[in-house]
Amino acid sequence: MRDWSKVKVFFLLILLIGTVLHLLVNLLYFSLHQKQVIGDYSSVLFLISLLFIVFATVVFCKKNSGFLKRASVAVVISLLQIFLFILTFAPFAFLDGMSEFLAPELIQGDQKFGQTVEARFSDKYGIDIGDTKVISHSSYWRIGEEFGYDLIISIKGDVSSAYAPKGSDFSPLQKSTDNTPFRFSNLQFICKNTMGSDLKISDDRISDLLCSEKGYPDDTLIAEKRVREDWTVTSVFFPSQGILWITETEW
Repeated sequence: MRDWSKVKVFFLLILLIGTVLHLLVNLLYFSLHQKQVIGDYSSVLFLISLLFIVFATVVFCKKNSGFLKRASVAVVISLLQIFLFILTFAPFAFLDGMSEFLAPELIQGDQKFGQTVEARFSDKYGIDIGDTKVISHSSYWRIGEEFGYDLIISIKGDVSSAYAPKGSDFSPLQKSTDNTPFRFSNLQFICKNTMGSDLKISDDRISDLLCSEKGYPDDTLIAEKRVREDWTVTSVFFPSQGILWITETEW
């Protein structure tokens, strides 16, 4: 009986520690995942909860002998810890989703922000713009789990394969058949005041080029990469105007 009491106390202690740990992990994750750059890696925090679940399962398995008992204990402890994790995750996810839809994040970037977006495209997609350029526009929007980045650059010189997302090549837009589901969807933000946003392109010449209802010039080039089915990054180059537009969208 004394040993069983110790096991019960240890069991409750593990549950308490696990609940607190899952709570802290979720709290930290949801405070970081929307931040620029670092937010892309915030989900790594969930490894802490996963490791604790594995630890708790192994500890209780060692307190039993026999394959069936250990297997049963492993299933029970794992499911219980996963349930506790979901229980702590759900309220954060609900509140976070509601706050994002009620208060969308809209950023009209300055030069410093433009350099941050440039670094993102370089680090994640291997896009190397080089030094002979001027950042004319940068912006970011997020509504719920959907987001988009735009970077418009004035380029001196011809198109370079380095301007394309790694694994893709430039081809004439008119001949491009791989039309991704949300190609150019960010135009609703950088050409219009969608949802009251103030992300419109300030340069009239570039605005007329990208937002024209007549379509793009015949010599327009495009290089597109699917991150996944609903997430694309696209480089669009306008040779006659020396304009490179890099746009990323996740829907």
